[in-house]
Amino acid sequence: MSSIPVSATSTIATSIPTGTISAIIGSPPNTTKDYYVAKYLLMAFGLKTDPIHGALIPPRRPVEGYVFETRGPRILTSMSIAIATMIIITGLRLGLRIFRRGLWVGLDDYTIVPGVLLAICWPTLQMCAVIYGGAGKHMYDITYEEFANFKHFSNLSKPIFFISVGMIKVSICFFNRRLTSMTSRPWLIFNNVFLVLLVAYIILSLFWTIFQCNPAFAGWDPIRVAKEGKEFQCMSDNIVGSTLSVIHVIMDFVLLSVPLIVLWKVRMGWGTKLRLYFVFSIGAVSCVGSVMRQIEQKKLSRDTLWNFVLLQDWTLVDLTFGVVAASLPILSAFIPASWKSVRGTTDASTGKKGASGAHNLNGTGGFVRTTRRTSISGKREFSDSMENIVRTDVIELSFENKSVYLDGESVRGNSAGGKGAAPKDWNSDETFPNHFKTETWVGRGSGKADT
Repeated sequence: MSSIPVSATSTIATSIPTGTISAIIGSPPNTTKDYYVAKYLLMAFGLKTDPIHGALIPPRRPVEGYVFETRGPRILTSMSIAIATMIIITGLRLGLRIFRRGLWVGLDDYTIVPGVLLAICWPTLQMCAVIYGGAGKHMYDITYEEFANFKHFSNLSKPIFFISVGMIKVSICFFNRRLTSMTSRPWLIFNNVFLVLLVAYIILSLFWTIFQCNPAFAGWDPIRVAKEGKEFQCMSDNIVGSTLSVIHVIMDFVLLSVPLIVLWKVRMGWGTKLRLYFVFSIGAVSCVGSVMRQIEQKKLSRDTLWNFVLLQDWTLVDLTFGVVAASLPILSAFIPASWKSVRGTTDASTGKKGASGAHNLNGTGGFVRTTRRTSISGKREFSDSMENIVRTDVIELSFENKSVYLDGESVRGNSAGGKGAAPKDWNSDETFPNHFKTETWVGRGSGKADT
């Protein structure tokens, strides 16, 4: 092993190794990067020993009964499945929005795209941490360079995770706002306020995770810290991670509760309601992942690269099911038609489903009187649920044929025997009531009034 002399202090000369194969942590460094990683570890633990002798991170390798083991293949498999799931679910969602008639792209679709792209970046970084950073191994089985790579990938994944879940929440909030915008003004105000809070959360998580250390690069570049020899301070991961995670969990439960509350007020059969509750409750798995992630984060104390796998698994559950939950309302278009009774309501007297447009029931010329009501707030509003999930508009029709008035007048005219009776004014509302002054025509599937 060759080396080059440098001055570690003003009085002690140290030779930096220049080998090509990185040494195992705890043994003397073999490469230049090994030396600076060892120096960084000593600085982190507050030790003043010479890095040329190496640095040890507990636990030590067992003397007897040692067997090499790794969780790397398991991590790679789970990350690959998660990436494929997120791509397929989001692709189906966007495909339905773009190509299915009656649906169109909204703000929730525009915001889900960056959220999913960042969500895919997170498992990609974890896979890099396995391949280049020794993730899934015990600390005594990794090299100095693997540790530096692991720290680089794992710390870069922090802001990506929190920004990703923030963008996914923004997408869900936009969907909730569209879902409830026609029910009442308080719902609109609530969703707008929640959007502001989400933006604040994203900004907070971005700056807090990037500037967790002083200088900032100390969080992900240990070699640069050691080369510059600067003292650094980092805020505890428990403080930063726990604070952001608690806010994340609370927001998850709030977002999940909105569609459940709306569904509770919808007039539909209990069978249909339970099926829709099941669809939306899949988002609860993401909430469970958020809670378990917080629990596992507090347990993580030593042998980080081996023990962090459970934290990694729950984080992956949180991300993946968050993406799935954000797309489920749109993917409900794949639910069999027999499930989707919310698209029509059954008349108790006739057993027929109500239509979404105004029709003449007996096929003769006449006037149709329409009455419209909504199933959420009871207000006479117009449906804007492009997914036909929660709004059910009932059109009550009554028919009055003009010929009834004409035939009746002819009979009365003949019985009068031409005694000079004044002719009827058929344009008068007293003779023929105008049923359209206070009523609304609702075209099929238009969701808008014709004035």
